[in-house]
Amino acid sequence: MDDDDVLTPRRRVLADEVFRRIGGAIVRGELAEGDRLRDQELADRFNVSRMPVREALLRLERVGLVEIEPSRFTRVTVVDAATVRQHLELAGYAAGIAARMAVQRASPSALAHAVSLADRLIDALDDPAAASLARWQLFSTLSEHSGNSAHHALMVEVELALGRSLSRSALLPDEPRREHALCVEIRDALAARSPTIENLIRRLHGIE
Repeated sequence: MDDDDVLTPRRRVLADEVFRRIGGAIVRGELAEGDRLRDQELADRFNVSRMPVREALLRLERVGLVEIEPSRFTRVTVVDAATVRQHLELAGYAAGIAARMAVQRASPSALAHAVSLADRLIDALDDPAAASLARWQLFSTLSEHSGNSAHHALMVEVELALGRSLSRSALLPDEPRREHALCVEIRDALAARSPTIENLIRRLHGIE
């Protein structure tokens, strides 16, 4: 392996930052679906060299935000109905497992914070984008306090892709009252450290 292929700690931090900045621009729509992505233009935009941009694009390809055809194009992927279904399922299972572990292992203060985030989610349900952000803040916090660093690393890696797919509408767009009721049940299950929270979160994502 060449020295140039080894990520030093400083280079890893820069690569992570560029990954999140490009990914964030995709999630916000600043880089739209189908947009061509060019290394040098992105490097100029984010004031970095081309190397961390290339690393970020490869990582974004792995999580489904970017499509790369060598020697042809690199572009932002399009979110279609199949992608939304797959991401909804992934989010439901991954967040449910995180919550199940967290109610068993989280400290009282961490759990109290999670309950407050669940309250924030309930208050945000009328705004899909705000609800998506609040939901991810809750699930990311639960993953962080799950006692399973491998699971949390997975959640961090897919955060941007899931956020883009699932921020466009309510999780249960045809059943707003049921969505609200499930969020209240999730909040109560958190407060009670109830293992039922795993199934409640799956149901919130349409997994019965």
